[in-house]
Amino acid sequence: MAESELTREVRRRYEVPDGIQLRVDRREVLACLPGYDIAVRGVAAHPDALPASTRGGRRPLTQLESELGTVLVREYRKGGLLRFVRGRRFFGRWRPLMELVLHRRLHAVNVPVTEAVGCVVLRGALGWRGFLLTHEVPRSVDLEAWSYGVPLETGLSSQEVLRRAGRAVRRLHDEGVSHPDLHLKNLLLTSEGKVLVLDLDKAHALDHPLPESARIRDLARMGRGIEKHRMKGLTTGRRESLRFLEGYAGSLDAAHEWLERVRSRLRRGLSLRMAWWRLIGENRPWTGWRAYGDEPPPMLRSRT
Repeated sequence: MAESELTREVRRRYEVPDGIQLRVDRREVLACLPGYDIAVRGVAAHPDALPASTRGGRRPLTQLESELGTVLVREYRKGGLLRFVRGRRFFGRWRPLMELVLHRRLHAVNVPVTEAVGCVVLRGALGWRGFLLTHEVPRSVDLEAWSYGVPLETGLSSQEVLRRAGRAVRRLHDEGVSHPDLHLKNLLLTSEGKVLVLDLDKAHALDHPLPESARIRDLARMGRGIEKHRMKGLTTGRRESLRFLEGYAGSLDAAHEWLERVRSRLRRGLSLRMAWWRLIGENRPWTGWRAYGDEPPPMLRSRT
């Protein structure tokens, strides 16, 4: 079927690859790789009746079956205090399509990101609802849960997992992408020992490698997230940071240099942030293990 003029204009404006099927009208945007059209149409037709996923995650996930396997569906939701006002509604109609296009660009050059296969945007009374579809990665766990002891057999030492996480973030930065929400939850460890980057919503993409200032900003953002987990009881420190930065920088000597620069940025306003986290209860013990099973992992059981 020939594309409408509106669809062709959107394809040009957002540089949507020809390999992505695209349909745009006044009420919805549907985009997917071949073989995932049934799943995309299912999300568009029944956005509030999708089967719940058993996968753990910061954001609730749902799942659907496609001709090419299981896909996970992530709905765009506001975070922070705005979640009580806007919730599922957002104003940037093209955000899901832009994230899909970025995923496909990175996947094409072997940056370790999850494989996004489609997106859906639906018009509502007070804005838009958006959904991103990614191919499920079986037998995997995010690094937040892994850090707290949720088990995953990879055959790797913990030091090597951290190095691989650092290399994954380095590949993202070298490709010119700044992650606006870089933290342990958005790094996924697979049973094959790979570390994949998740959730590129609102990522800032350049056509050249990131400058050092942007790299340090991202790494300091990740450091703030780790400081929050330290308040929750996570035992991690300089040694683990150096293993991650060794993977990022390529050597242990360079890791020491990067650590000092990141810590200098991290210290700015950290005491105020920590006071705020205590005020709003962000220092309460971690309960994310509930998404992975009925019993806490051994590391957490030993603390009770």
